[in-house]
Amino acid sequence: MSIPKAMALLGLGREQLRLIPTDERFRMSLAHLREAIASDRAAGRVPLAVVATSGTVNTGSIDPLPEVAALCREHGLWMHIDGAYGALAALAVPERLAGLNAADSLSLDPHKWLYQPLDCGVLLFKDERAARVAFSYTGDYARSLAEDPLEAFAFFEESFELSRRFRALKLWLSLRYHGLEAFRRAIRADLHHAQLLAQQVAASPRLELSAPVALSAVCFRYAGADPTPDSDRLNTAILTRVIERGRVYLSNATLGGRFVLRACFVNHRTTEADVAQIVPEVLAAADEVLAAR
Repeated sequence: MSIPKAMALLGLGREQLRLIPTDERFRMSLAHLREAIASDRAAGRVPLAVVATSGTVNTGSIDPLPEVAALCREHGLWMHIDGAYGALAALAVPERLAGLNAADSLSLDPHKWLYQPLDCGVLLFKDERAARVAFSYTGDYARSLAEDPLEAFAFFEESFELSRRFRALKLWLSLRYHGLEAFRRAIRADLHHAQLLAQQVAASPRLELSAPVALSAVCFRYAGADPTPDSDRLNTAILTRVIERGRVYLSNATLGGRFVLRACFVNHRTTEADVAQIVPEVLAAADEVLAAR
C-alpha cells in the first residue's frame, strides 16, 4: 500500500508502478523483475528504482535481497528495501536478512518490531547527500550541500512536514534504558512463538499452513476433513467467531486468492501459554460455525 502512495505523492503516478510476481515462497521473482526492466527499456521507458521487501506484511517473506541488489547494480537502479515490519529482525537473526546493507535506502517501523508506541518511523540512506538533495527545493541548497553538508542541514528539509514533534526521543530512550540485547531477546522470542504455532497448526488434521514461516507471521486455514467450495466463507466466519469469543486476536490475509487466518507475533509480553490457546480457539470457533449451519 505504501509504495503506490509514494508514487502518487512524488507525482510519478500509480500507473508507472510495476508489480512483480512472486515465487512459491511469496518472494519477488528475479526472472520477472529482469523481464520487467527489459520490457520497460524496450518500450522507451526509464526504470528508476526497485523496491524489495524484507518481511512482507502478510507472510513475513524476505525477497532475495543480494540477488535483487546485484540486478540493480547491473542496471544502475536505486534499490529501496521496505523493512517496515521485518528488517529489525536483523538485530536477532542477521543471517536471515543478508543483503540489507546493499540498499540505497531502507525504511523501518520501530512501532512494529521495536515495541514502540505510534508513530515512529525511520528512513535510512546509504548516502546522506542523496537524501538531502532529494528533499531540497532550490539549486542554491544543493550547491551549499556540496560545499558543506552540515552547514546546509535543516530538519524541516528532511520530510514533507514543517512542524513536528521529537518522535525519535522515545526510541532513543528505550534503546538506552533497555539496551539492544533486551530487544534481541524479545524478537527471538517472537520468532520462536511463530515456529511454535506453525508446529501446532501442522499437527492438526483440520488446519493447514498457507505459507512458509520466514519471520513471525503465521498464515493458515481451516481445512477440515472434506474441504468445500465455500471454504473462504467458512474461514471468514471462523475468524469472526474467534474475535467474538475474545480470547485470542487474529487478523487475515489473502494469499493466492484464498482467505487465510494470520497470527503475527510482535509483542514482547506474549508467552508460550498464549500461543497454546490459538489452535484450540480456532477449532472451537470452527465447531460453533459448523454447528450453526
